[in-house]
Amino acid sequence: MMILTKLHLENFKKYTTFEIELTEGLIGIIGKNGSGKSTLFEAILFALYGELKNRKYKEVLRNASASDKDAVLVKLDFEFENTTYQVVRAFRGKALSASAKFYKNGTLMTTGAKEVTHAIIKLIKMSKEAFLHTLFASQKELMSLSILKNEERKKMIRRLLGLEKIDFVENELILTLRELKKEISTVAEMLLSEEEIKSKNESIQQIKDKTALIVKDTEVLEKEILALKSQEVLVKKELATFVTIKEHRQKTHSELELLEKDKKANIQNQNRCERELNILEAKAKELHAKKDVKKEYEVLNLKLKEQEKLKNFHLQKEGLQKEQVQLRVQYQKYKNDIKSLEHACAGYEQMRLKEKEFKTTLAVLLKEITRLKGIEQQLRSELSAENRIVEDTKKKIKNIKTLGRQSPCPTCTRALLDAYDQVIDSLESIVKTTTEEKIDKIKVKVHNTQTALEKAEIEQKKLEKSLQEISQSLTLIQSKQKDLERAKEAFVTVREQGTANNEALKALEGHVYDEKVHISLLRAMETLKIQYEHVLRLEAELKREADLKAEWRRFKEALKVLDEQLKNKQEAYQNIHYDEKEHQVAQKALETLQQSKEEKLDQLNRLKIQIARYDGEIKTLQNDFKQNEIGLAKVQKKKDDMQDYEKIKVSLGAFKTRLNAKVAPRISEIASQMYASITKGKYQYIEVSNDFDFYIYDEGAKYPIERFSGGEVDLANLVLRIAISKTLGELNGASRIGFLAFDEVFGSQDESRRMQILEAFHLIKEQYRQIFLISHEMEIKEMFERVIEL
Repeated sequence: MMILTKLHLENFKKYTTFEIELTEGLIGIIGKNGSGKSTLFEAILFALYGELKNRKYKEVLRNASASDKDAVLVKLDFEFENTTYQVVRAFRGKALSASAKFYKNGTLMTTGAKEVTHAIIKLIKMSKEAFLHTLFASQKELMSLSILKNEERKKMIRRLLGLEKIDFVENELILTLRELKKEISTVAEMLLSEEEIKSKNESIQQIKDKTALIVKDTEVLEKEILALKSQEVLVKKELATFVTIKEHRQKTHSELELLEKDKKANIQNQNRCERELNILEAKAKELHAKKDVKKEYEVLNLKLKEQEKLKNFHLQKEGLQKEQVQLRVQYQKYKNDIKSLEHACAGYEQMRLKEKEFKTTLAVLLKEITRLKGIEQQLRSELSAENRIVEDTKKKIKNIKTLGRQSPCPTCTRALLDAYDQVIDSLESIVKTTTEEKIDKIKVKVHNTQTALEKAEIEQKKLEKSLQEISQSLTLIQSKQKDLERAKEAFVTVREQGTANNEALKALEGHVYDEKVHISLLRAMETLKIQYEHVLRLEAELKREADLKAEWRRFKEALKVLDEQLKNKQEAYQNIHYDEKEHQVAQKALETLQQSKEEKLDQLNRLKIQIARYDGEIKTLQNDFKQNEIGLAKVQKKKDDMQDYEKIKVSLGAFKTRLNAKVAPRISEIASQMYASITKGKYQYIEVSNDFDFYIYDEGAKYPIERFSGGEVDLANLVLRIAISKTLGELNGASRIGFLAFDEVFGSQDESRRMQILEAFHLIKEQYRQIFLISHEMEIKEMFERVIEL
């Protein structure tokens, strides 16, 4: 059996933080209007199913004083069949992203909002709607049992019992049967008549007779075409022989022409080689006459390279001397800069310590400012919440005063009557108490917080200004420190470069350069260069002599081979015999045969097309028969479906009758036992008809429930609602649920009737280990075994 053991809330609707242990027995939840009594059961429903009664809950879920960073948290502990469970649901962030966890005996079983809801439904075997209808009842719902019109009351009870689903299915069956009748009528109009079927069969036979005649003509043509194809094969073989001989003759002629071209090219290349060899012989004689020019040029070139080397040493020496003059100037400049920058960087560490001290003081001050702003924001949220309470209460007072003593109670909805002045005084007391004891105190706290915040912000501005000034000074010194490091590095570089230049100048002192000697050598070199380059060209050309002689010999040998090949190819060409006239006669015979064959094929194709057209007409007519058969089958299937739906409709009606006959007597049985006990035997029996009309038996006579007094009707409504819950629990398998909850069930009952109502709840304690009763009437809290006062 399932009972609730603990509920913990954080930032859930009215509650910032709330936790309560839930024991067994008859428990009263007592509190003024707006104190959050019903919210506790909304939280229980939300913990189990992740939803409120109204699915659009996110905009009202988070506490008004909570920020977007504060999570909404609901924890519910319960026992089920001697096992402890805990469900935790949380919403975080501005978008209220959902998360959930489900524990069994302290061990995590599943996570995720949908997964946890599925696990709980699987465990207790009840949906959200069944849970609400079975275990929770409100004053409005109790009153509806007697004050609603007959049809509206029947709809409400059928909704509580889940019977409206059967009504829905029954209506769907009626609509489906109507639709099937329409569809059968529509399809039947499309079916073929007997005359249409006979006419289509005659048309098919006529087309088949025409097709048979055409088939005979096609057989004759096919035989003639086959004979022509045989003759065509023989003529093609003869033509192939002519083509082969002709191609061989043409190929041999082409090869003969190619050999003659190769021989001519070979003779030309041989003559070319002879001419080039004669030219090279003359150039060899010229080279022998100028053999000393090359040696003389090479000696002169070595002397010139030595002069170029001496010139480079001379230029390097001049450059080093000029650089030394510049380095001396830079050396003195960097020395003076270093001295000036070292003086400017003095006192840096003392400034750093002072900056650190300012930053520490500022950080402490900023924390204090943040704390004060948080306090101010929280106070303003509280002030806003209290002002809303005052405004809402003033609206209630205004509405009640406008309607007078007939105004409904804000909680139980009954007319105030004698309680009018008491309710007005209570509401005005709430306004006064909230204004004087809460709102005024919060305003004083807001003023004090603002004063402290202004002082802290003034001090913050002073510190920030001092910190900015010292930071600027430190930045300037840091810049000069970097300049000092660069100046020192440059000073060392200049000093090292000067030392290196002095050593290089000493090494160059032994090299002497004469510009006149250098110019004289350049002129002599320019004069001899033309002859030297001519000698090089002659040497390069004479290197080809050996290759050219070898090439001449290859051409000579190749010419002998070509002469032999040319002689053989000419003999082969003369031995090929080909008759052009006989070839043309065979070609014309083939063309005549092919033309005759094509004409016969055209005739055959036209006949086949006619046969295909006749076949298409037959298939079209046969398809009409097939579609007609499909239509007949479809009509028969829909008729079969109609019979099945009719059977289901009859069975469903019988099931409704049996269910009503079972549910109504069970409600009557449970309600009668409690009502007889509450009224001390005055009324023995409450009858619930199959149409859910209510009757009370008084001294053996049956009367409608409307005949009796208000208090007696309230008691009847209560026991009927408990009986409905009990019956619904039995139907839903909720006999394992061990608690019930009722919201404002006392209504306008006097002391005696309240005691009788409590006695009714004591009667069902054996079946429910926990019964929760919500009420705003503080004077009845002594009537409960345990009270939760809000």
